[in-house]
Amino acid sequence: MMQRLSVTRTANAGVLLETDGKRILLDGICKPFGQYLGTPSALRQQLTEEMPDVLAFTHKHPDHYDPSYAMLYQEKTLRSVYGPESLPFYALENGIEMRLLKTRHIGKADIAHVSYVIKGSRTVWFMGDASPLSLKSMAELPRPDLLIVPFAYAITPSAWRATRETGAQDILLLHMPPREDDREGLWDAVKNTVGKDSSLFTLQIGETVCF
Repeated sequence: MMQRLSVTRTANAGVLLETDGKRILLDGICKPFGQYLGTPSALRQQLTEEMPDVLAFTHKHPDHYDPSYAMLYQEKTLRSVYGPESLPFYALENGIEMRLLKTRHIGKADIAHVSYVIKGSRTVWFMGDASPLSLKSMAELPRPDLLIVPFAYAITPSAWRATRETGAQDILLLHMPPREDDREGLWDAVKNTVGKDSSLFTLQIGETVCF
């Protein structure tokens, strides 16, 4: 029987996945950073009182990683926090597998960065801030049901073609500024590139979508 997959946006570029009975927080806690939004205090409190089963981050930029929450998580749960220095593969409970892929950061290639492929009854590929060029450099791409990406994957035709070629049924776009504070015109760039492609969607922080 196919299990429900739900995704809640919890931060500028982070989500809480609930799949096959597990709660996996990816880049999910951050403070405000420039024009990008942080995790609201009520949501952070909720994620502190009910810690996720898995906590992972792609890299240590402050809009993706909060060291104070990571430390508290380890103290309260006695579990590891997954990051760029972790092993490449983990078998989690309930038949879920988590694979870490070394991927190049969009801006600076010297930043340690990984993306995550979560495979249970559904497959989710969480890119963090991985460059779209990562899609061209991999010999064998994961085939996700859901691909979670930053804005760079949808603002140019070539990047969007590579994004669609992953075969993802649904694509969640993160790392977008509030529409009223879009200094770089990212929302318009996405609209002009993607058009009315129904596979792409966005979430407000705190909003949940189920598959």
